[in-house]
Amino acid sequence: MAFLTLHTVSQQLKMTTVISVILPDSPRMDEPMANRKVLYLLHGLSDDGTMWLRRSMIENYAERYGLIVVMPSVDRSFFCDDVHGQNYFTYVAKELPEYMHKVFNVSLSKKQNLIAGLSMGGYGAMKIALTFPEQYFAVGSFSGILALETLTMIADEKAIHDFPFVAKEFPNVATTLLNPINLLNKEKDLRIYVSCGLQDELIIASKLFEKKAKEQGVEATFVYPEGNHNWYFWDKQVNEFLHFALDEKENGKN
Repeated sequence: MAFLTLHTVSQQLKMTTVISVILPDSPRMDEPMANRKVLYLLHGLSDDGTMWLRRSMIENYAERYGLIVVMPSVDRSFFCDDVHGQNYFTYVAKELPEYMHKVFNVSLSKKQNLIAGLSMGGYGAMKIALTFPEQYFAVGSFSGILALETLTMIADEKAIHDFPFVAKEFPNVATTLLNPINLLNKEKDLRIYVSCGLQDELIIASKLFEKKAKEQGVEATFVYPEGNHNWYFWDKQVNEFLHFALDEKENGKN
């Protein structure tokens, strides 16, 4: 597979940003770009868009499935809009796919696009997919912060200072659209995969999300294997998610 680093100006971020992209190389160009599935793969709080390449085997997985993988960098934004004047949510959810379509002719069709991420990226992926289910056929969260209720319990003064754009919604945690748990709706046509390690302190967020999903009658797959908040777990889980979303989809399973 080929690897491309794009340094490009974003309208929503009002600055130059970096996008890491895995693309088919010359021997694998048997399938047009527009026919390939596109995975938007989101990073965690302390990482950037290169970390999936550095710490996982995502290029191998992309080769296996013939995927295009797009890995943006979003700093410590929690995929929120109006972070010091920058709109990270709108950038990833809208501007980035449209840019990839215009430059590489990748499809914007729901049936061709999926999104996933780890920790903060799992939060972002779920929030984006549940907000715009018409854009993705599958979403994956690995150790994701899928219920802001969890942050209200563990956030200290430093966290509140660092992330005021999230903390301001703590009083409205039961209703705010920044909380993925509030976006659950059984009418949304979306394949949902959630995993978290049993030794991960953030597991309560996935468990709360699962409880709400069952109450809402939302079909989703929840996986809680042995594991902690680390790359050993996330590398395995992105592979499991792709099997869930692509192999089972091709086999006609729903």
